[in-house]
Amino acid sequence: MSATERQNAQAILPAVPGFEGFRMPRFYFNILSEAGSLDDWEGTELPDLDAARMEAVRDARALMSSAVLLGYDIASRSVEIRNETGDILLVLPFSEAVKRMG
Repeated sequence: MSATERQNAQAILPAVPGFEGFRMPRFYFNILSEAGSLDDWEGTELPDLDAARMEAVRDARALMSSAVLLGYDIASRSVEIRNETGDILLVLPFSEAVKRMG
């Protein structure tokens, strides 16, 4: 689900009976490299850590694809997933977001 689709769903859910007060957890996706980190200050609401991991894989693949087109290898970077209280839930190396062939 794209960010726009998530926002649309969030706008609709409060109007659905039984979903009053329902709120998904917010996950923050920081990009780690040798030079430091690029912090996600906005976060994304997702149902659970599995969904957050899938989002991190998609983000890593997109960032690596863009970098490769520019002639850079950023496979040594990682995505750090944090919760709303700042706890690190998972660190996903970009290299794990690529399926190995052969």
